[in-house]
Amino acid sequence: MVIASSEEIVDLMAAEKDKEKKLIEPGSHNLLIYNDLKAFRRIYEKYVSSLLSQNEIIVIATQYDTIEEVKNTVRLAGIDVESYLNQGTLFVLDAQRGYQGVDTYGMWKLAMSLLLRAKKEGRRGVTWFGDLGSFFSFEKIEELIQYELWCPHKYEDEKIKTICCYHLENFRNLSETQQQTLFDHHFKSIVVE
Repeated sequence: MVIASSEEIVDLMAAEKDKEKKLIEPGSHNLLIYNDLKAFRRIYEKYVSSLLSQNEIIVIATQYDTIEEVKNTVRLAGIDVESYLNQGTLFVLDAQRGYQGVDTYGMWKLAMSLLLRAKKEGRRGVTWFGDLGSFFSFEKIEELIQYELWCPHKYEDEKIKTICCYHLENFRNLSETQQQTLFDHHFKSIVVE
């Protein structure tokens, strides 16, 4: 488990090219607990800007910010958001629609189709930031745990990385057993203090 300030996490995310300092391993299913939206924005903005320049496909499934707010956050980092959206290398999705729609596993299916596309186009891979707050909004905690346990700890394919994002207040609403289950099931747990 990594427990650090948002600034330290941002620095680690920015060092993604350095194999010795890599925070998120290829092929890993990770947990990120953030303490406030401002910190979360800094983290994904820095990580996204690092990965887009490395020819990766990035997905951000947002729960507490609008799609436009996420785009603006990334845009303020100096990224040509429209260009990446048009290329299909940056996706900003409504997490509530994605995870609470007709098919909870629809987000997973999208990730797998993007992974196939990344391979076909010779891209480095796919990174998925998924905020799972909608499960709390809809009081679907058992479904959340089932979904998380359904996803592998480590993927067979190293071209995909997933980061399951939780607001600290939501995570605290889980029982200790549920929290420990999530810590145990993720490859790496990152807690922003």
